[in-house]
Amino acid sequence: MAGTTIHGINAVREAIQRGQTVNRLYFAQESRAHGVKGLIAQAKALKLPYDFVPQAKLNELTGTREHQGVAAQISPIDYVALDALLEGCPPIATLLVLDQVQHTRNLGMMIRSAAGAGAQGVILAGRGGALLDDTVLRASAGTLLRIPVARVKNLSQALRTLRDAEFWSYALAAGGEQDVFTMNWPARRALVIGNETHGIRPGVAKNCDATLRIPLAEGIESLNAAVAASIVLFQAAR
Repeated sequence: MAGTTIHGINAVREAIQRGQTVNRLYFAQESRAHGVKGLIAQAKALKLPYDFVPQAKLNELTGTREHQGVAAQISPIDYVALDALLEGCPPIATLLVLDQVQHTRNLGMMIRSAAGAGAQGVILAGRGGALLDDTVLRASAGTLLRIPVARVKNLSQALRTLRDAEFWSYALAAGGEQDVFTMNWPARRALVIGNETHGIRPGVAKNCDATLRIPLAEGIESLNAAVAASIVLFQAAR
């Protein structure tokens, strides 16, 4: 697990109580340590992402056996609220929306492309994909610090919120309806990129206004997700 990791009941409880941005909590499946149940209840109440993992895996993640059955991955930067992100968008704006992108290096490269193309922000699904950590920061070559990133609990609801803010949402797919190179872009557009293996989830796709495709040579089915994101971001920026 890359990123800033803390472990131990008191350290994790303190991070939660101080309102630090917790990417994910990890609890040992076998743990019966006093206080762990209370942290699990807190995680549920605050809707923090958490996983139960074998004791051996937690040993590996923390580099110690003295973790008391709990660890937390802390974000290197704070996420912004979606409402705050939208309030800061000018009349002409581009947002990058990522639906469960798994690989931290892909995420970092996508953020770097978004910043380079002049996008106003990035929106991440809160569960099921990579979140901000030190690997993402390095892969973005530091540009993560230059662009606001929002993490949302429900990506479909977030797209409906974008529609209310006059954004058109476009899902990038191999069989997309419109060619990214001939698009007549609206003033406000959200570019939705899906998981590297499974693409955009059907429920998320239903809340997009249209689908886009990058035309490829015969026999080539797809591009790396980060490469595809770069192409559509810079094409929209034109």
